[in-house]
Formats: sequence, structure tokens, C-alpha cells
Amino acid sequence: MEDRGFQFGDGLYEVIHVYDGKFLLLKEHMDRLRRGAEAICLPYDFERHPLEPILAEGVRRSGLRDARVYLQITRGVAPRDHVIPEGLTPTVVATFKPRTLVPDELRRRGATVMTTPEIRWAWCAIKAITLLPNVLAKTEAKRRGYDDAVFVTADGEVRECTASNVFMVRDGRVFMPPRNESVLHGITQLFLLECAASAEIPVVEEPIRLEAFRQADEAFMSSTAVDVLGITSVDDRPIGDGQVGPITRRLYEAFVERIPTRLTAL
Repeated sequence: MEDRGFQFGDGLYEVIHVYDGKFLLLKEHMDRLRRGAEAICLPYDFERHPLEPILAEGVRRSGLRDARVYLQITRGVAPRDHVIPEGLTPTVVATFKPRTLVPDELRRRGATVMTTPEIRWAWCAIKAITLLPNVLAKTEAKRRGYDDAVFVTADGEVRECTASNVFMVRDGRVFMPPRNESVLHGITQLFLLECAASAEIPVVEEPIRLEAFRQADEAFMSSTAVDVLGITSVDDRPIGDGQVGPITRRLYEAFVERIPTRLTAL
């Protein structure tokens, strides 16, 4: 009960998909976890206590060939105090569940989203377990009948969805918000940049204004959970023709085709 993850949300996490017993983009996920630990001064010794064998053993014991792995590291157990004490032993938790797929109906029609004020902390590039604003926004979106919410700043800058990076398409080009401290540096997002390059689809990294997002030809989101998922309306206004667009479909197809090239067996 005195774990700092439980009391302060003082920890990091990763979600990794397993295909036929092999981990997708494992190195990229683990590198991001290391960067996050360094950024928040969480002293886990990744060299002496590598996590990859634990993940491999967990998948083996689960009996799952296709799995969703949730990996969490917290700073450890200590009496509750805002000041971080010295000498803590980090707590590692990993769960292994069947890999869930986006329903065919949702992938076909695309997601509906609503806008919500950006109220999160300024260091969203770190994949911290402190997700209450995301939880509240997603819950409210579902309550109102939407599939998700997209965070928008007070001056109209589109950031990302509650658990996914966001993109828009205009005149054959893909636009994405800058990979700065304000958004999560998505692993699937980074993989999609490779897919776009292979498909000769230009990508522009620049701030996205809400009005431009609403007037886009297409929009989509990406994450480990959804891969690439079209967004077909925002605040009940259709994006483009209100259908999942051709570039979104091409990128999803390229994503699926390239999965075998980025799997790691442990």
C-alpha cells in the first residue's frame, strides 16, 4: 500500500504486443522506458536486471501466442512523503493478456472524437502512469457517444487523443504534431513514419490547428492498441467525406505488411 506508484503515480509503463510469440518493436519500447526512467531519475538497473527475459518468461507461462503485455515500473515502497528517499528498490509488474483487436465495424467506419481541453501536465513525452486526465476525457467521450477525445490547447492547438497520437491529411500529405514534450513519443507513430517513407507518402511535422484539423481531407490515430485507426468526425462534424480515407488505408496496410520485419523472438 505504500508503493509510490500507488500513492503518487510515481512510475512508468509500456504496452507491447506479441504476435505468434514474438514481440513487436520491443527495442523501441524498452529504449523509451529507459529514457523515461532517466528523465524522472528512477534508478532501475536495466543492465544488471534486464526485463526482456521476464517478459519472455511471462508470455511462455501465459500460454498466449498473441498477447498484450503491460509492463510497469514504480519507484518502489516507502513511507508516504513527497520527497523521494534514497535507496529505494523499484517495483516491477508485468501482466499478460490476450491481444485484443479493433472491432471490424470500428475499423471500417472510423472513430468519432470530441475535443477536450488540454489539462495534462507539460511533460507528456514521458509515459508516466499518472493518467487521470486521460481517463476522465475518455470516459466523458464514451458517455457522450464518441469513441475517443482529442486534447486541444486553449489557443487551439491539437495535441493527441487520450491514448493515441493523432494525424491529419491534406492534399496528399500527412501532418503530425511535433514530437516535443507536449505529446507522447509514440512507438507506433515512429513506425508509421517508416511505413509512410516506404509508401512515398510525405509527412510534415508541425503544429496542427483545430480549424485545420476539422477541414482535413482525412485524419487518423495510432497506438499499440489500435495500430492505425481512421478518425471520421470531430465534434459531430465529418472530416473530409466522413469515411476512412485512402491514405489512412494505405498506411494501415503498410503497417500490417511490415509487422513481420519488426518482431523479436526472446
